[in-house]
Amino acid sequence: MNSVSDASILIVDTGRKGEMRQCEALANACGLPWQFTRNDQLPSEEPTLILSFGRALGQAWRLKAAFDGRPRIIQLGRPRLKAPSELDLILLMPQDDYPDGPQTLHLNMPLNGADIARSTIPADTTQGPVSVLLGGPTRHFDFSDHDALVLLSRAERLAAATGTELRVVPGPRTPDHVVKSVEERYRQAPERIDRRPLSTVLEESGRLVVTADSASLLADAWRTGKPTWLYPLPVRLPPVQRLKIMADRITPELRHMLIRRGWLAGGTDFTRWHRALVQQGLVRPLTEQGLKEPDWRMPFPAPDEELRVCRDRVLALVANSAPASDRVER
Repeated sequence: MNSVSDASILIVDTGRKGEMRQCEALANACGLPWQFTRNDQLPSEEPTLILSFGRALGQAWRLKAAFDGRPRIIQLGRPRLKAPSELDLILLMPQDDYPDGPQTLHLNMPLNGADIARSTIPADTTQGPVSVLLGGPTRHFDFSDHDALVLLSRAERLAAATGTELRVVPGPRTPDHVVKSVEERYRQAPERIDRRPLSTVLEESGRLVVTADSASLLADAWRTGKPTWLYPLPVRLPPVQRLKIMADRITPELRHMLIRRGWLAGGTDFTRWHRALVQQGLVRPLTEQGLKEPDWRMPFPAPDEELRVCRDRVLALVANSAPASDRVER
């Protein structure tokens, strides 16, 4: 590498749209040329940085080795079974339960919808329907027909209390049985089911309701500046999560030590993150208590500088990759 201006980014494509949108946002913010790669395909030129998300770290590590270990790796999301000291930068998702360290930066919100030119979230209009963005069951959350019915009942009350219409937006992970339940509920008013692109829904809605399973959707909704309501789905506790809770009752530092050595992958804690967002006044829970204030909206202006902070950390790595004569202070 001859100079910072020659730097480039290689993004390991996971095939997951939400993850790749975050990588794209970061790469575009850095102002460096970038490209995707899949299945260990080598680019024609050596990259300066490799961006990986979640489980794509293994592929990123193999690509790094193919270039004799020179490219630096930036990992989005907790690294699995890799010591953090072996990585150059780790951008932890807000739900990641992972110890702090010199390589880590813990985000308060995923980078979906982030704009490097905007350092605050401006107040947006509340004119437009209440749009319910449906997710689906995951390893961490259940999503049954009953959950869908309770969610829609509360969303209908929110729309009625604010004098607006209701729209329901099925997502790619929404189970067929939930979609059928929604269609049956609105059989006499099929126009309530909105299948338009997410970007159109976000732009034309006045208020947004997001199910707790999707961190990406929550970030997209919040960054519109429109009141964002969070519906709390029933929490699942995978076996690994149960072991983590048991270990933390004894000594959390032992678990952190194992993570720092790369012997343990860490965990996730959506509930802690959601609670923090509510306490900060950034979202409102769609609960009986939350519905007592249907005209709620978050205080403005709300700071949103995490993409800028991430960019600065990445560009610092680029500067340190260049020869000393080419390094610039940022």
